[in-house]
Amino acid sequence: MKLHELQPSPGSHHARKRVGRGPGSGHGKTATRGQKGQGARTSVNLPKTFEGGQTRLTMRTPKLRGFHNKWRKRFAVLNLTRLNRFEDGTEVRPESLLEFGIIKDVGAGVKILGTGDLRRKLTIHAHRFSAEAKRKIEAAGGTASVIAVPPPIREKTKRAKNQPKAAPAPEKAETPEAAQATEAAPASQAAETADAPPTRASRKAKAEPGEKGEKGEKGEKGGKGQPARASASEDSPKPDKGKKKS
Repeated sequence: MKLHELQPSPGSHHARKRVGRGPGSGHGKTATRGQKGQGARTSVNLPKTFEGGQTRLTMRTPKLRGFHNKWRKRFAVLNLTRLNRFEDGTEVRPESLLEFGIIKDVGAGVKILGTGDLRRKLTIHAHRFSAEAKRKIEAAGGTASVIAVPPPIREKTKRAKNQPKAAPAPEKAETPEAAQATEAAPASQAAETADAPPTRASRKAKAEPGEKGEKGEKGEKGGKGQPARASASEDSPKPDKGKKKS
């Protein structure tokens, strides 16, 4: 084959569609748009999923509904048959699995499943093993070593109801100096109140019993020496209010 004989495979390339060149172009008078209607207008802009008004396929298909745990742990799953490429006595770790391209990402950890047979004596370090995988590894003379992963540390913003309250801090024992200071504080406050000038409320409280006593004495003197006021009677010369004098 020579360079000038190279050509694309039949059907892979098509000639450009030149529309709007009249009926002699092979695309008709209306340039493949048909006569009148939504598709014949200049501003037609329909989505690719439009089906003429009926329910689209994207709406007819069922959606993946339900609860999705966003904290789900996704493990890199690996079968025993893929570990036969290693030589006997090799220590298989997640780093070596990534290096050989057996897994793309460790994720939450590596889990070994028991599908297939293991023909190598390997020391496999992984985060989880199925019961069948562990049995086959030990049967082949290897060991299954579990990589311990510490639990994540998350700050608790609110105390749960089933957790006990935190114990209060122990009170410090009072020293003799502190005890003397507390005893001396009330005495000093009493002395300050005695030296302070009397307020209006205290003056009123002191003056009330004296005033009451003076008023009582005056009432007694007036009852003995002075005659009692004459009460208004029917024979009083004062005319009734609101009536004209006759």
